[in-house]
Amino acid sequence: MEPDAFAIALTRFQQAIGADRVNADSDMLDIVTSDCSMLRRRIIATLELSSASDVCEVVRIANEHRISLYPFSTGRNWGYGSKNPVQDCSVLVDLSHMTQIIDFDDETGLVTIEPGVTQRQLDAFLRAHGHPYIVPVTGGGPDCSLVGNALERGYGITPYADHFSAVMSLEAVLPNGEIYRSMMEGLGGVEIDKAFKYGMGPYCDGLFSQGNFGIVTKMTIALAPKPERVEAFFFGVKKSDDLELAVEKVRQVLREVGAVTGSINLMNGHRMLSMSEPYPKDRLGENGMIPDAVLKKLMRRNLFMEWTGVGAIYGNKKVVKAVKGEICKILGPVAKRLVFFTPKKARFLFKLASAIPIFRDSQIVKGLASVNKSMQIFAGEPSEIALPLAYWRSGVMPADGTPMNPDVDGCGLIWYSPLLPMKPSLTRAYIDMVTKICVKHKIEPLITLTSISDRCWDSTIPILFDRQNSEEVARAHACYHELLDTGIALGFIPYRLGIQSMSLPSEKNAVPSFLQAVKKAVDPSNIMAPGRYGL
Repeated sequence: MEPDAFAIALTRFQQAIGADRVNADSDMLDIVTSDCSMLRRRIIATLELSSASDVCEVVRIANEHRISLYPFSTGRNWGYGSKNPVQDCSVLVDLSHMTQIIDFDDETGLVTIEPGVTQRQLDAFLRAHGHPYIVPVTGGGPDCSLVGNALERGYGITPYADHFSAVMSLEAVLPNGEIYRSMMEGLGGVEIDKAFKYGMGPYCDGLFSQGNFGIVTKMTIALAPKPERVEAFFFGVKKSDDLELAVEKVRQVLREVGAVTGSINLMNGHRMLSMSEPYPKDRLGENGMIPDAVLKKLMRRNLFMEWTGVGAIYGNKKVVKAVKGEICKILGPVAKRLVFFTPKKARFLFKLASAIPIFRDSQIVKGLASVNKSMQIFAGEPSEIALPLAYWRSGVMPADGTPMNPDVDGCGLIWYSPLLPMKPSLTRAYIDMVTKICVKHKIEPLITLTSISDRCWDSTIPILFDRQNSEEVARAHACYHELLDTGIALGFIPYRLGIQSMSLPSEKNAVPSFLQAVKKAVDPSNIMAPGRYGL
């Protein structure tokens, strides 16, 4: 890109959307690209857009002058690169001001939203109008975009856990400035287009998921109805050797009663402690990690076992009662402690224990507080309960009432998120791989396995480090890349990538030639998020 071309384009951007919404100040751009994974790309401007017509105009200008654009919804993609583009010298397209809830159908639970709509905003809308539906919440926090998460194929633990599966239709601005719509909408079937995901003819909406074929400006999402009863279950797996049996039993639960459960998580003791105890930095071993003896002591104090399982049941009272019986029967051989909580029961026990002086400052109250907050997630209420994990090793927690922002608050975090078959032997091989590599790089192995189906786990490994320590930063990135490379060699492929690893190896022909051809045809000047997932 020639400097003169950008200067001309910048002037045209200012004329199109207003000078006050075009930012090319280097100091401000440094703040915008701050990221808790310590990745930083050089950007040349940000554009704050407020409508689909703005997007069309900006894209036409960029295409004419061959300016690379990189869109983001709210940019709260913690640990994956946040607002940063894959490649340097891009203009960031900020869609966070596009916050309209365009349409809601109370009969079907179909909501049509713009990319800046957050979990918090949708929750407030549903509450204000008394609509009995569940927000598809995530651990990223209440102020994350619903559209952005769905396009990255994010998931949660509530019904409709696979968030892109709940996307019924979308509109997007293509690299030439035209608007993409489905065949059904083109034939006038606007209402049925929102109700039937795959439409007519070739399914093309999926190209905009983890893709770079256009900028999504509108999306219709199916929301799960609020059930009569939500009941979470928690169970412990006492011995590490019982992991294989736990995998078998979780798979059986999902096969037999999975229709009324969300995802089921298995978390190791390390991961549970990171959500329950301050980082014991004054009790570390010579290798800079938590010694086994300290780890075991903290686990006993918090009543944690080697593995903890968490899930929820959704339905009417009769269904929930019957499913509880089946879960107790199936998990009986492996669960050493199996308890069930409703939101009401969790609140009551927490308040009761907090009111008794002997318990007030005990681990029991802390544990019940955690269960009480967890019930918000299960019920589809946006919450920051998972965000403190990012602060465990570094970062400064904001004052009460101030939303958490790991990028701004100095947290060091990189996510490794591979998929693996839900098979006992492969699950064990994966756990061994992660533990060995993390310990090698002096990274605490915090492991979660989340069921995507009864056939597949997604695992999330938060690589936590001190951003102020250059040695730790280097170790964290080395750990991530070794996990990525070793995992791929063993067949554990990430379901999503950070921007640092989107340049897929050409010798493996990972990106199909078909997709490369489509990209070239749709975006011949390669202006739309170049490099994203190897395209």
